[in-house]
Amino acid sequence: MKLKQNLAIIGVGKMGDTLISSLIKNKVVEPEQIFGTTSREETALKIRKKHQIHTGTDNIQAVSKSDIIILAVKPQMIKKVLPQILPELNEEKIIISIAAATSSSFIEEQLNKSIPVIRAMPNTASLVNEGMTVLCPGKFVDEEHLKLALKIFKSIGEVEIIHREELMDVVTALSGSGPAYSYMMIESLTDGGVRMGLPRELARKLAAQSVLGGAKMILETGLHPALLKDEVTTPAGVTIDGLMELEDGGFRVALIKAIDRATQKSRQISK
Repeated sequence: MKLKQNLAIIGVGKMGDTLISSLIKNKVVEPEQIFGTTSREETALKIRKKHQIHTGTDNIQAVSKSDIIILAVKPQMIKKVLPQILPELNEEKIIISIAAATSSSFIEEQLNKSIPVIRAMPNTASLVNEGMTVLCPGKFVDEEHLKLALKIFKSIGEVEIIHREELMDVVTALSGSGPAYSYMMIESLTDGGVRMGLPRELARKLAAQSVLGGAKMILETGLHPALLKDEVTTPAGVTIDGLMELEDGGFRVALIKAIDRATQKSRQISK
């Protein structure tokens, strides 16, 4: 079922462009329902030709014609954009912010109106419709608002909802930064294959598909990762020796520490 509401995407960068592509491809909205803005007319024209949507550099005009406003600007631009669009906002409209390290409570304070605000944290895997998005509703959000947000972000992958905004820093550290950790793991596995004689392209494909397959096994079976690991690990076999090397290298602890460190950094930026 398609959305009836018009969407304004303020700041059509990489994530905004991905969202537009997925929304149209999955028939969530028609192109004429989307109003995208950028800071440059040249970029707006390029996006208009690509997606056949309404584009321009006027945020106020885009918001005035839309029911759902997605803030896809950089965090430092939020303070500039909100006063611009404030005259066109009312309690009937919904704001969804994908600006990193920007709380819904901060946006609510800036607006000083009873406008529903939902904070969303998608990740870069959204580019291939395998994203992970976490939504956190503000104090004026109801179930109908959340249903709309779920429909939008399910077009680019999986979606979860949390109601404790302080956990969004952990979400940022885990799923927001998570693809980077997996890229490093795939790169390292590839180098290991090359070291032992495999052609690089083949090694990279084997590494990437192994990670993809392992992830799908966890998601689709619902089994604990440790149980799935044990099923692959035969007595006195190849896998157990590899696992011993990972344990010896502190692989497990290093990943835990990565989430800890990245969470602290996200909290620091948020403040």
